[in-house]
Amino acid sequence: MRKNGDVLAFGEHIKEHLVNATADLPAGIESHLVANQPEVVEEAVGEFIKTLIEAVIIVLAVSFLSLGWRPGIVVAIAIPLVLAITFVAMKLAGVSLQRISLGALIIGLGLLVDDAMIAVEMMIKKLEEGCDKSPRQHLPIPLPPFQC
Repeated sequence: MRKNGDVLAFGEHIKEHLVNATADLPAGIESHLVANQPEVVEEAVGEFIKTLIEAVIIVLAVSFLSLGWRPGIVVAIAIPLVLAITFVAMKLAGVSLQRISLGALIIGLGLLVDDAMIAVEMMIKKLEEGCDKSPRQHLPIPLPPFQC
């Protein structure tokens, strides 16, 4: 198969050619596929999507229950935003959806959510300590980070 070829389309072409070739075989001789790679690919992508949906549901449930409504929204917005940016970057870099890249994407999603939850928890802690929540970026000189 060609580099960056479509395995699913390739599998459909093989099935069509197999039907045509089977019609020309003598009586009593049958043909069948020994391995069906498109089926394996469909199963892997389906398993990835299932795992991704389960992970997102669990993460959102945990973040909403442990952090509250507003911080949970931050985590909920981060997930699809980063996934969309990642898929665009993968497309631009020429990275195809293979088992390795899908696995790395799931691991990266876990790291993203972990970092987002830590950042939100730190913001909540600083606000509870009495730090003001006024925007700092409009000030004429940059200020050092929180020091409450």
